[in-house]
Amino acid sequence: MKKVIIIAGPTGVGKTKLSLALAKHFQTNLINGDAYQMYQGLDILTAKPSKEELSEVTHFLMDTLKPDADYTIYNYQTDVRNLIEQQDLPLIVGGSGLYTDSVIYDYRFPDNNYSFDDTNYTNKELHQLLKELDPINAENIHPNNRKRVKRAIELAQMSDLTERSQKNTLVYEPLILFLNLDRELLYDRINKRVLAMLENGLLEEVKSDRSQIGFQLSKAIGYNDAINYLDGMISYDEMVDNIQKATRHYAKRQLTWYRKHPNTVFLDVKLDDFDSTINEAINLINEFLEKSI
Repeated sequence: MKKVIIIAGPTGVGKTKLSLALAKHFQTNLINGDAYQMYQGLDILTAKPSKEELSEVTHFLMDTLKPDADYTIYNYQTDVRNLIEQQDLPLIVGGSGLYTDSVIYDYRFPDNNYSFDDTNYTNKELHQLLKELDPINAENIHPNNRKRVKRAIELAQMSDLTERSQKNTLVYEPLILFLNLDRELLYDRINKRVLAMLENGLLEEVKSDRSQIGFQLSKAIGYNDAINYLDGMISYDEMVDNIQKATRHYAKRQLTWYRKHPNTVFLDVKLDDFDSTINEAINLINEFLEKSI
């Protein structure tokens, strides 16, 4: 069974810095495992690596999709599995657990042409179904926007089908390195990171890209809050608080997800001595690789 390395963890914890060091050390490429960094646009909001960082090693599935592209977990699974077969040491980096799990486990999808039959639903009934399946997205889609409501239902149902598939059967043997920080320190870094993103032009970016953003990318944390602020629906302070809170909650969900994952090794990040964190990761990967010999 082919071995795969996954670098996971919440935003602001050092995934980019570590992954670049590992890619150089093991002379391999990086495969993006973030659900939103695959899309062009919203570079600040989705915390993409800088152009300089992207130029240091090859990044697959980074900034490759049009902002309005319809790209499912099925697509991601197919693309990444093809990339894995081309790499001597596949190295996936990102925080989207469902996406990476769909690759390493035997997740089964009906097919990429899955379609929900909405023929017998009124707009109101269709939107009510979405509320039951995905209440968060239902709040951000008008009931009369039937096309978007239907697509949101399809994506929610596909996720449910994924959860009920043979997800305990491994397709690859993974080592998941989850970068961990003290929670109080992590939350402080998240709060400051959101402020830095705003100072670096997040609102200008959202305003500029707004007409191009499709349904999938619009689900990125902070996007709808930025839109609501720009439209005068909430105050600046409310927007900041909402984005910080949503990012912290997402970090907590990531931690919960990987705590249940049998293939996860928690790597405590030493911010004041990051080289030691890099060296520890290299040692863990070497031990993992040697086990198959």
